[in-house]
Amino acid sequence: MPSFLKPSWRAPWRMWRRPAHARERHAEIPTAHGPCTLFREPGPRLTADAKAEAWERRQFPLGEETVLEIDDAAQPWQGIRKRLRHGVHGRLDGVPFTARAAGRSLRPTRRSIRCRLDDGRTLSFTARPFHLRLVREAGGEHEVRARTRAGGWETHRLDRGELALLCFLAVSGADQFLRSPLQEVF
Repeated sequence: MPSFLKPSWRAPWRMWRRPAHARERHAEIPTAHGPCTLFREPGPRLTADAKAEAWERRQFPLGEETVLEIDDAAQPWQGIRKRLRHGVHGRLDGVPFTARAAGRSLRPTRRSIRCRLDDGRTLSFTARPFHLRLVREAGGEHEVRARTRAGGWETHRLDRGELALLCFLAVSGADQFLRSPLQEVF
């Protein structure tokens, strides 16, 4: 039986809109591997761009162990859109990766978020005409690991890293890259 990914708790909107000044819990999602919690904290970079754009570190512990860390994320929605277009860096289960978003096309197949891991794998969130999906590419093989059904992500076959990336997508506002630009109009 598939389980659907849905946050059980989210910080109030006013907390999301302000830059992170200390490590704070912002969301929690129950999963089969234990609760996945989002922590936001100030970023490690002290450059002018990093301060002006409020870059921050995001951590996603799954149970007791941090599975996903993103070093140069930005505030949700508008800030994360800009950062993902330029590339976000982090670690997934200790493996460094770079994530980039592409496309604002009306054609679903041109909208995606690709996470290239240093171990040769690629995890891609892609849009299809009637659903979204998470695809793992390794060694020339493509495998659909998760997809949306009735508005929610099915999570019954995911490993810890894939689940943490999906949690990031669900609570950060990054899934807007996968939606049709027409949805913003209506």
